[in-house]
Amino acid sequence: MPKQLQAWFCRVSALWAAGFVSPDSTTADQGGQWVPLAPMNIARQETGADRIGERVYVVGGLLSGPGVVATDTVEAYVIAENRWEFIAPMPAALDHMGVAAAGGKLYVIGGYSGDFTARSQVYVFDPDTDGWSDGPPLPAPRGACWAVAHQGKVYVFGGTNTARVAQRSTFIFDPAQNQWSQGADMPTAREHLTAVAVGEYVYVIGGRAGGSTNANARYHPAGNTWQSRAPMPTARSATATAAFGPRIFVAGGEVPQLFAVNEVYDTRSNTWGTAAPMAVPRHGIAAVTLDDRILTPAGGTVQGLGPTNFVDSFTPPPLPGDFDGDGDVDLSDFTVFQLCFGGSNNPPAPTCPPGVDADLDADGDVDLADFLIFQQNFTGSL
Repeated sequence: MPKQLQAWFCRVSALWAAGFVSPDSTTADQGGQWVPLAPMNIARQETGADRIGERVYVVGGLLSGPGVVATDTVEAYVIAENRWEFIAPMPAALDHMGVAAAGGKLYVIGGYSGDFTARSQVYVFDPDTDGWSDGPPLPAPRGACWAVAHQGKVYVFGGTNTARVAQRSTFIFDPAQNQWSQGADMPTAREHLTAVAVGEYVYVIGGRAGGSTNANARYHPAGNTWQSRAPMPTARSATATAAFGPRIFVAGGEVPQLFAVNEVYDTRSNTWGTAAPMAVPRHGIAAVTLDDRILTPAGGTVQGLGPTNFVDSFTPPPLPGDFDGDGDVDLSDFTVFQLCFGGSNNPPAPTCPPGVDADLDADGDVDLADFLIFQQNFTGSL
């Protein structure tokens, strides 16, 4: 490995960390793969879900008719065994609630109960006891809101009030203090929105206030500030949204129609691309990131009410340079790149690990041109 390359990498890494190097968008059009998994026991949509340990908990939701019926049932997906099991039901039937895991517990926040009336209650599930308890209620009722955990706290964005009007609110729950506070309002009022945490930010994407929006804004919890980002190409609400490394995948959704489109936002370059569309278009899904893929359980298969128990997962296209497949391009990947570096017009070095393709420009060698591609995709550890 040339010392010049090592020096270049150190310099580029320092510039990247300081914000002077802006990586290009790396999303491959129509990339990734959808794979069907074991179905849930009950067809449902407008659920909430999150992961604790080696299980994903899918909470409540709307059932098929007659009428609009919410459920109190909860199913846990055992990741290693690809199977679903019922756990203790919630204290009340709910749909359109915010759900997030923090500190080993699952928080179920607000929502409706088959009546589209916003609620303020909070239920807390402890997987160690398979039991539920009451948490401090929201500062104000919210339905069709979204909850996300970030650095030990739970953030609840938007949703409707009891008058069914979309809100801009940001509520923050601190489990250590067992109390709520209020953060800066979102730039755009919306409900049926989604939010994910990447690095030091939380990104809030899509939703609706009447018609669907393509709004994309990021919240900085440390500074309690908002910043508008590149809008989503396709305005949608009730999407399946999950982060995988530095990228955010936004699949499906509804209003003004049922969508299959899967768009990917690169948080580093503030750009959008497309990935493989949903094999089974749906809305009202709480997507959850697993170690190597994104789980998308149940949802609605028609605009409006049409729940399914279908479950699949999406494996994102790899980031060029993510040789260990952990969703980022960092120093451990650079170590692998060094082992493969052979220089221009030479085959990859014999020390290159089996199965690793470090020829990022596909010209038959691993040289400085490949290093430049690696640099463009360098994220650091996420």
